[in-house]
Amino acid sequence: MLNITRPLPTIDDDSRPYWESTKAHAMKLQRCNRCESFWFYPGPVCHHCGSTDYQWVQVAGTGTIYSFTLLLRAKGNPFENDVPIAIALIRLTEGPVLMSNLFDYDVDDLRIGLPVEVAYEDVNDEVTLPIFRRQVNP
Repeated sequence: MLNITRPLPTIDDDSRPYWESTKAHAMKLQRCNRCESFWFYPGPVCHHCGSTDYQWVQVAGTGTIYSFTLLLRAKGNPFENDVPIAIALIRLTEGPVLMSNLFDYDVDDLRIGLPVEVAYEDVNDEVTLPIFRRQVNP
């Protein structure tokens, strides 16, 4: 897995249920009860219709690479000890796109549309990061 030494997210009231779900290794996202859309990053209103009527729903934890880049050098910044890093936008099966890191990958296999699945990096007592790898059985 990854050895996280870079800045971590700030947990607030809106995002706390999300971070609690990743801590439990069962990612949940908000789904609007009005338009039934999922959204990410957590917030108090639906990103699609503006409704405040939503629920937290466990998601499959699968998706595809929407875009990616490789960070190969990071001299003198918080990512210096983590390179190389594969940074990806992941389109989850439920629709939302989130930014994460890839692990356990071969650079030559990375491509847009590659099926991926979530794993969890327990960083500390408060933060567990969702990270992604190539899907074992797409």
